[in-house]
Amino acid sequence: MSEDKPVRDEGVPSDAAAPDVEAVPAGAEPVPVTDDPAAVPVAPSAEGPAEPETPEAEAPGAAAPAPASTHQVVYVETAPPPRKRGNRVIGVLLAVLGAVVFAAVYAVVAALIYFLGGDAFFGDRFGTFVSSALFWAPILVFVLAFILEVVIVNRAGWAAHVFGSLLLAFVVYFASIGLLLLVGNVFTHQNLAFSAVALVPQVIAAAVIAREVAIWFGLAIAARGRRVRARNTQTREQYDRELAEKRAQYENRPAERVE
Repeated sequence: MSEDKPVRDEGVPSDAAAPDVEAVPAGAEPVPVTDDPAAVPVAPSAEGPAEPETPEAEAPGAAAPAPASTHQVVYVETAPPPRKRGNRVIGVLLAVLGAVVFAAVYAVVAALIYFLGGDAFFGDRFGTFVSSALFWAPILVFVLAFILEVVIVNRAGWAAHVFGSLLLAFVVYFASIGLLLLVGNVFTHQNLAFSAVALVPQVIAAAVIAREVAIWFGLAIAARGRRVRARNTQTREQYDRELAEKRAQYENRPAERVE
């Protein structure tokens, strides 16, 4: 009994390599083999289908040429608006003039106080008074307070000056007492008391005179302030009228055609 033995083809080497064949994963579709490179399908990308390229001129986001503007901007030169005129400079000058009047009236009233008091040394006492702090302290307080009031009030009416005159009288009275106490206790060592200085007739008269002078000079300052307000209003109305006319001329002008 003979055994069948496999016949070995010696003409073909046993270790000849077969053509390389890539392993196809399970579930994948087979790819046909062809020599035409254009017929080979492209595997879809994980990022989605590729978008067709657009020309550079039509690419999204590219700046399109701006159309020619048909509007023309015209710049009109106008004068600056008029500044409002104030009343402070003339008011300060009137306040200084009021201080001169206050000093003169204060001196006359003090002379009457000495004269009516039956003072035998009227001339000597009055001369000493004019050169003392009792005379100059109220004047200094009045001129400073009145100038400050005029600067604050500016173009206001007479009612503001009437109210300011009351404050001015209180300031003159109490500030004069303070200055007299300072001069008497610090410089001359007289040990003056507040009640003694507060009851001096000249100090009381200074407060009353300050109120009256401030009222009447305030009337003059308020009158000029009223004229300044009217002039400012007139100037502003004229400026607005000229500006409106100039704008109307440019708006009614036929538009120039832009080629």
